[in-house]
Amino acid sequence: MIIFAAGIKEIPGSYYEAAEIDGANKWQTFYKITLPLLSPIILYNLVMQTIAAFMTFTQAFIITQGGPNDATNFYALYVYNQAFSFNSMGYASAISWIMLLIMGAVTFLIFKSSKKWVVV
Repeated sequence: MIIFAAGIKEIPGSYYEAAEIDGANKWQTFYKITLPLLSPIILYNLVMQTIAAFMTFTQAFIITQGGPNDATNFYALYVYNQAFSFNSMGYASAISWIMLLIMGAVTFLIFKSSKKWVVV
């Protein structure tokens, strides 16, 4: 939220004044001025939150340790259990590489699609 607030604060007020003079309503102002100028910040947050979603570990580990019946056994927790509970370091390393490839592919797709919606 702080990043979005900082981004909104950096949008020059003259853009909003010009839109008001041209007769734009609040929705048009948001859709035509605010959203396009915030698109780089939206891209940054999208990439960061996507990576953070893959790295969900602490909450599940502290509260449930992956249980009951592996209901909260997220990918990162599964890697941890393979490495340190089952002492299967090679397997944990291999699935970590797979997670890296998946995160890289998802991030690549986000950046590829951003050419259509991010205003530079």
